[in-house]
Amino acid sequence: MPNSKKFKSTEKVMHYYVDPLLQKSSIGPAYTGCKIMAFRSKKNKYDTGVDAICSYRDEPSGPKFNRVIVYHELSNMTNGITKMGHYSLNSQSLYIDGYNELYSLSLAKSTTTQSPGPIMEQFTLNFTITNLRFTTDLRTPSSAKFSSTEKIMQHYIDPLLRKSSIGPYFTGCKVIGFRSTRNRDNTGVDTICSYGNGSQVPQFNQTKVYQELKNMTNGITKLGIYNLDNKSLYINGYTEPLERSSLSVTAAQRPTSRLFTLNFTLTNLQYTADLDTPSSPKFTSTEKVINYYINRLFKSSSISSVYTGCKVMRFRSGRHRDDTGIDAVCSYNNNASLATFDREKVYHELSTMTNGITKLGHYSLEKNSLYINGFSLTGTAMARKPILIETPAKSGYSLTFRIVNENLTNPDSQSPEYKAAVESISNKVNQLYRQSSLQDQFLNCSITRLRAGSIVVDCKCFFQSAANINRAMVERVFQDSASNATGLWLGSSYQLQGFSVDSLELAIEPATYETPLKTKKENFRLSFRISNLPYSPELQDSRSQMYQVNKEKIEKELDVLRTSSLKDYFGGCTVESFGPVGGKTYTSVASICKLTPDAFSRTLQKQEVYEELKHLTHGFTKLGPSYELEEQSLVVEGYSPVKTDDQPERSALQFWAIILICISILLGFILLLLLCFLIVFCLRRKSHLYQVQQGMYGVYFPHLSTRKVH
Repeated sequence: MPNSKKFKSTEKVMHYYVDPLLQKSSIGPAYTGCKIMAFRSKKNKYDTGVDAICSYRDEPSGPKFNRVIVYHELSNMTNGITKMGHYSLNSQSLYIDGYNELYSLSLAKSTTTQSPGPIMEQFTLNFTITNLRFTTDLRTPSSAKFSSTEKIMQHYIDPLLRKSSIGPYFTGCKVIGFRSTRNRDNTGVDTICSYGNGSQVPQFNQTKVYQELKNMTNGITKLGIYNLDNKSLYINGYTEPLERSSLSVTAAQRPTSRLFTLNFTLTNLQYTADLDTPSSPKFTSTEKVINYYINRLFKSSSISSVYTGCKVMRFRSGRHRDDTGIDAVCSYNNNASLATFDREKVYHELSTMTNGITKLGHYSLEKNSLYINGFSLTGTAMARKPILIETPAKSGYSLTFRIVNENLTNPDSQSPEYKAAVESISNKVNQLYRQSSLQDQFLNCSITRLRAGSIVVDCKCFFQSAANINRAMVERVFQDSASNATGLWLGSSYQLQGFSVDSLELAIEPATYETPLKTKKENFRLSFRISNLPYSPELQDSRSQMYQVNKEKIEKELDVLRTSSLKDYFGGCTVESFGPVGGKTYTSVASICKLTPDAFSRTLQKQEVYEELKHLTHGFTKLGPSYELEEQSLVVEGYSPVKTDDQPERSALQFWAIILICISILLGFILLLLLCFLIVFCLRRKSHLYQVQQGMYGVYFPHLSTRKVH
């Protein structure tokens, strides 16, 4: 059972012994890995047969595969096919792509004795389907989609091979894997097929079988309901060579890509820490601006006809705080019929086009900082050269998996919970590869994103470029190291599901000629009302469960913008507050969304965001499966094409303010009247204590009468 603990552990041991042998062989530089297909029983109950399929890169400049040579190399490295590690081998059991020494010798001598080889032979069959989109579950043999697609493949492949020249001996094919291709709508199919009737194994003619399958698939274009890439069919590694043009004796040589380095220093770009992070917005936007200026120079140079593009590899701090050094790798097509690369000539051309190495667009250059493939003309005899990067020295891979036994409640990247999770997961992934068979090539892994709920992890890992480093190897090493009887585990803490690996594109990008625009970060305030979420004072308490649950769900649903035309700029939304809606039981939501346009995008308008959201929410009536929205309640940064209740509420607020002012004035007037009344009352009481007399000189108050006092 491929999923059994014993199968997996034995498979790991086989890889441990087989990989070093093939890496030391003549195909070592091109070898990429082996996959154990099956363990089989033999007549002797103590013997176990092992069937594996191995792969290597077939490149024009790489070593050519010769199964006879590889057979002899492995024979020598296993002491005459007797020893592999702590295992003993049957000296007649080694077969390399169907080749066995004893079997070949017996055929050469035309003997009548039966071959000591196995009674079944195998061959590989590979092709690419152009109307089956590759998805991650096609990588998982235990998934429902893998199983159903495998059955369909067998349904179409088996009848074709039964009609071929090996039909009487054909026993079946097994899909060993589906793979992604450059075009995301295409899916590669790798199968291993077997033939033999139990008593004899016929001679296999791969060229003949190729032609037969080609005819039965309409020139390698149709396989049942599927369309095929007409150049993708391989039988045991054989494919039909391209036809030469009848107009020429020799076919034109395909241009090969060559690299050269470009280094210079900007004196008016201050170096900051985020320029050291290739995934940061500042790195990306600055890289595009630099590429824009560089490409224009090379397109005007002597290598314009063969120039293909440049890629900024890194930014580095200069001698002064306002200086930033730039290291780039550029490429051009090298062919006998095309222009040759003269680094000194290119240096002088770029020097002239940059006003004596002083100006690059709106940037200022350090005069002695330009290097073309290490060449520089400086004013001093001893010039300090920058560190040169000859080629991209590392391979990158994107890892994705879900942690099913832990939850992330706060997706804010600045929260202590998020930071602790990133540190823990990152340490365990790095430790896994540092203790694996790839430890010598491993550089580092970094977590790029955690998604809330049962934690979905996006991670980037980098390795030194080597012959044995490829996507399949990185994936297999992780799965081998993380597998145990209960599934995939990262350390002893995290149980994983949905693990997948994709290659990061580190290739040099082609030249682009868009005018760079000013880069800035834009935040849009977003407010709307949810009609099926009754408002509760609990929604005002950020510590309450009701607040946390709805905040998380709404932020997740607003990620719908990641599927829109704004997906390249959208940085996520954060709910800031919930509030009541006057006269209704609805809940109003206030949030802020981050958009980061790059240097080449036009300024994003709030009207665009409004229209995108309206389209993605069915006229702004539904937000995900959970929330129903009040139609026409959406406001983006104060913009809404329709009037909302916000305006009446603001006028109502002014009306009550006027009423309050009037009441205050009235109360003040009443208090003033009361004060006057009290003053008059006090004066009247005091007047009874005096005798008021009228004289010729007016009214006067005589002294108090002692009789009245007593």
